Amino acid sequence: MTKKSDIQKLTDEIARLMAALEDVNFECQRLEIINSNLDFQLKSVSRELKQNIGMLETLEEENKKLSQENRKLKKELENK
Repeated sequence: MTKKSDIQKLTDEIARLMAALEDVNFECQRLEIINSNLDFQLKSVSRELKQNIGMLETLEEENKKLSQENRKLKKELENK
């Protein structure tokens, strides 16, 4: 092999590696955008879940109160 052909092979290999590096950088940027979107969605769903849990807790308390009132009314009716 001659120096010229060795240099050409190295130049071609460098060009190939640079193109591959550009592809990798593009893919990293794409994945960062996806990750950011998923993070936003996760935070949004988490907020909604907390609200739903709060609502369920409130409903559970109301249900307990209604059950107690219901038991009182049953006793009152039984006593009549």
